[in-house]
Amino acid sequence: MPEQIAGVSFLVWLACVYAFGLVAVGWGFDILAKRTSQRMVAARTFGFTYHEESDAWLCPEDQWLWATAFDSDNRVMRYRAKPSVCNTCPIKDSCTVSANGRELTREVDEWPYSESGRFHRGLAVAVSLLGVVILIGAAIVWHSPLELLVEGAAAVVCLSLTYPLAVKLMRSPANFENDPKHIHASTADESVNVKMDRFAAKWGGVSNERKRRTEQTRKQMIADATLPVRTSALDPDRPAWSGTGTSVPRLHKTTNEVLQEQNLAEVEAAEKLAAEKMAKK
Repeated sequence: MPEQIAGVSFLVWLACVYAFGLVAVGWGFDILAKRTSQRMVAARTFGFTYHEESDAWLCPEDQWLWATAFDSDNRVMRYRAKPSVCNTCPIKDSCTVSANGRELTREVDEWPYSESGRFHRGLAVAVSLLGVVILIGAAIVWHSPLELLVEGAAAVVCLSLTYPLAVKLMRSPANFENDPKHIHASTADESVNVKMDRFAAKWGGVSNERKRRTEQTRKQMIADATLPVRTSALDPDRPAWSGTGTSVPRLHKTTNEVLQEQNLAEVEAAEKLAAEKMAKK
């Protein structure tokens, strides 16, 4: 192994490569954390559609979840369906165990301004800056003019690549001036109810219920149940967030409607087959 390459110690080059590798690890960690956060949000709101013009969610059964409170501690908006609708929904057992209606949350701050985003972005910046620390240590041990030039150039490159990660943390919204003003902050009682619902959702057995109930039994339960009244038009007694529009087009079909269409298709196929047999006779 050569002791020097182009008049610079081999260990200095190795320190530069290691520093660049740490910057790459920091970027990779940040990208992975962002994608993981996006997947978690998608899994938590699967089947629900957010309508920004009304600041509300539409559930798979075509019912609305309206904004109920703004949680300033966790920086999230809380949305909840009407208990009278959720408690009579034919698929409640596979959706929520709460008697207060299904709840969804939405982070008001984009990545990485959210709490989890700042945490993971901070870790990514810390990992990237370790490369600069290594270069400083290398400069203390190997400090010939040429070696200092290489180490300084590598440090500048590392800092330049780390700056896009750190700038979001340095320019975090001051005092959160964009806090929602159209909804009240969550109260202590609401916070207790939310914690109870979360505990019930985690330990109440929704996932076990899904495992126990077979698909055929669930379809039969839905087919025999009375379909809740759909409210595709926005509630006129509940003002919209932006004040624009009074309704939104339906973007999907309810579970009961899909099953009814499947049953109708099976009946039509059976009638067609019977007609063909009669024609052959």
